[in-house]
Amino acid sequence: MSGTSESLPKVLALTRAGANAQARRILDSLPASTQAAELLLKGRLLKDSALALSGSQRRAALREAVRWYRAAAASDGTYPLINAASLSLLAGEPGQAAAYAREVLASLEANPDEPETPYWLAATRAEALLLLDREAEARAALAEAVALAPRAWEDHASTLRQFALILAEQGRDAAWLDAHRPPRSLHFAGHMSFDARVARRAHLEDRIAAILDEEKVHFGYGALAAGADIIVAEALVARGAELHAVLPGGPEAFAAVSVDPFGRGWRRRYDALLARAETVRTVRPAAAPPDAEMVALGDEVAMGAAALNARRLESEAVRLLVAPEERPSPAAGPWRERRLAAPRETAPAPPLMPAPHARHALLAVAVAPGAEVEARLAAAAASIAAGPPPRLGPWFTGREILLAYAAPAEAARAALALAAREEAVGGHYGIADPIADPFAAAPRIVGDPAALAAGAAASAPAGVVCVTADFAAALAAAGETGLRTELVGELAAAPGEEPVELYAIMAVWTG
Repeated sequence: MSGTSESLPKVLALTRAGANAQARRILDSLPASTQAAELLLKGRLLKDSALALSGSQRRAALREAVRWYRAAAASDGTYPLINAASLSLLAGEPGQAAAYAREVLASLEANPDEPETPYWLAATRAEALLLLDREAEARAALAEAVALAPRAWEDHASTLRQFALILAEQGRDAAWLDAHRPPRSLHFAGHMSFDARVARRAHLEDRIAAILDEEKVHFGYGALAAGADIIVAEALVARGAELHAVLPGGPEAFAAVSVDPFGRGWRRRYDALLARAETVRTVRPAAAPPDAEMVALGDEVAMGAAALNARRLESEAVRLLVAPEERPSPAAGPWRERRLAAPRETAPAPPLMPAPHARHALLAVAVAPGAEVEARLAAAAASIAAGPPPRLGPWFTGREILLAYAAPAEAARAALALAAREEAVGGHYGIADPIADPFAAAPRIVGDPAALAAGAAASAPAGVVCVTADFAAALAAAGETGLRTELVGELAAAPGEEPVELYAIMAVWTG
C-alpha cells in the first residue's frame, strides 16, 4: 500500500474530528495521485474544511474541492460529478454548476445500470435538476427517491443537508424539504403513581398513541420506571418504533429502585421491554442503586440522546412528559414539549435517597513526557486561566492535566481553547465525586470518571477534543447551538463492559 493510501484514512479521521489544519498539512505533503478513491478523499476533506469557513475563503476552498472531485469524475462517474456540480454553485459559479449538472443527467441517462442504489440514483437526478433551476421536477424526483427507500433515513438526511445548502445559495424557500424529513425522536418521562392492579388504561394509552402519531415518532429515549415510562415505552414498541432505554446504574440496579417495589406486574412489563429495546444504555456509575442525582443525570442523557439522533437525521426532537396535572410547558431545550395529565392512582412513590453524588464535566489534557513538559504545562495553565473558572483543579497526574467544570458547555469551550494550542483533550460528563487530597490540600476526582476522560484524551489526536457519549448528550440536552459533536469512534471498555462511544466537539461558525 502506498504512503498516500496509508495517510488518507488518517486525513479523513482528522477532518471528521474537526482538525482541519492538521489534515490539510498531511494532505499537502502527499504526492500527486490519479487514483479515484484518493482524489475523492481529498475532495471530501476540502469540502468539509470549506464549509467551516466564510466569505471569499470559503469560496476559494470550495473551488479547490471542485477541482479534485472533477478529476475523480474522469474515472469514477456520477458521484464525484454531482459533488463538483453542487460545490461549484456554492463557490459562486452557477454556470459551471449547470454545465456539470447537465453532464450528470446525461450520464444517468446513458448508464441506467450504474452500480448505485435506486435511492441514490433518483436523489442524484433530483439534485442535478435543482441545480438547473428545474425545481418542480426536482421535487418530483426527490419524492420518487424517498418512495424507493422510505426507511433509508441516514441517506435522506444527507440529501436534505445538501439540498438545504443549494436552496440557500439560490435564495429559494426550503420549507418543502420538511415533507421528506425522517421521523422524530422522542424523549419521554413521567410519574410512577399508577396502580399495579390495573393492566391497561385505554384513555391514557389512546392519548399517548395519538401524540406519537401526530409527532411522527419512530425513536424513543427514556428510562423504564414503573408507571408512565413503561406505558409510553409500550406504546412506542406497539407502533414499531425503536426503543432506546437509558437506565441509571444499569438494568438490575435501576429495576431494584424504580420497578421492583411496585409489584411483579411492572417487573414483567419491564423485562419484556428490555427484550424489545433497540439499545439499553447504562448511565454510570454502573451497578449503583440510583439516587436522585443519578436519575437526573439519566434524564439529561436521554434528552440529549434524542436530540443527537434528531440532528443526525436532519429531523426534530420532541419531549413527552406525563404529569399528575396539567402545567404550562417550559420553553427550554432543543425540542417542543408535549404534556399529558394522568392523575395519581396511588400514593406518590417515596422519594429517592438524598443525592450524595454530584455531576461534573471532567476534562483531561494528555501530556506526554519529554523535555518540553514544563513549558506545555505552563501554556495549558495560561489557557485554562483565560477561560471560565473550573469547579475543581487543575491538577497534574504525570500523564495528563485534569480539571472539572459544573456545566458541559463551559468545559467544552475550555477544551476547544486547549485544542487550539495543538493539545489532545478528552472529556466525560457524569457522576464524579471529589475526594479531599490531603497531600495537595485540594479536592480531586479519581476513579472511573477520571479514567474515562483520560482515555478519551489518549484517543484524541493533537488539536482534537474527544468526549464520551454522555458528555455529547448533555451538550445536546442543553440546546447548545455554538457547538456540535460528531461520532468518531469508541473507547475500549473494561472487561465485561460495553465500549464507550467517543464524539469530537467542534465550534460552529455562525457568521
